Amino acid sequence: MGEKRKLKQGDAAAKKAKAGKHSKSGKSSSRTEEARTLIPCPAPVDGSSFSECAARLAVTLAPAHSRDHWAGIHETLNSMLLHFVPQIRGVVLAYSKVKVLSNAALMYADSPYGQLEISARLLLWRPVSGMTLRGTINVQSPDHIGLLLWDTFNASIPAASIPKTKYEWRPFSDEEVAARAVATSRADASEHDSDGAGSDTATDERAADSGVASAKFSSGEWVLKGTSQCVGTKGSLEFVVVDVIRADNVLSVTGALR
Repeated sequence: MGEKRKLKQGDAAAKKAKAGKHSKSGKSSSRTEEARTLIPCPAPVDGSSFSECAARLAVTLAPAHSRDHWAGIHETLNSMLLHFVPQIRGVVLAYSKVKVLSNAALMYADSPYGQLEISARLLLWRPVSGMTLRGTINVQSPDHIGLLLWDTFNASIPAASIPKTKYEWRPFSDEEVAARAVATSRADASEHDSDGAGSDTATDERAADSGVASAKFSSGEWVLKGTSQCVGTKGSLEFVVVDVIRADNVLSVTGALR
């Protein structure tokens, strides 16, 4: 009888130990899930996302440019514009002060192409994590805010990077959706009216002041919590860069609101 009681007590202790392990693993997994959903805001970084640099580049010249090497040089530099170049770690926006450093083009083996070494002054776009940027809002949804930077580069602020203690999603009513659809159609029609160029500017200014510029947002908008004030100022929004994404030599930015 004593041995049976000891065995039962041992089984009960083992079950309690297993239950404790399961509860601990459950708590740790829930904490891990919470950590994954929270995207931390990086430390602030001062400075501009634009910079200049002096670069040395190797330019490949086609046989068609054998008599006019400058045409080949400008063709190569033009192909780099608005593209991310890994060698200089930035998007090339402009170039100037181009100089040829080689006395002659080098040709290798049986290749018909020659190589020239040149130097140039490059204007670059180099956003980094922690930098503060401002973009024009072009899309809002419960999942993210989409922005356009300098009418050229795309940026996105996912909902996980929008602090819910300061901002909230406000869906539009049916009346608001209808009113914004009418405003959008009128704005599109005025863009095609070449005679009313002055009135277009006035219409755009009134739309920006009144918030009708967000007519394209079909389902709702992000607002300051407890109010109906939309995020940003006159259609633009300041955010902090969290990550810079490169795809097919094009850069896009993921950001966060503070």
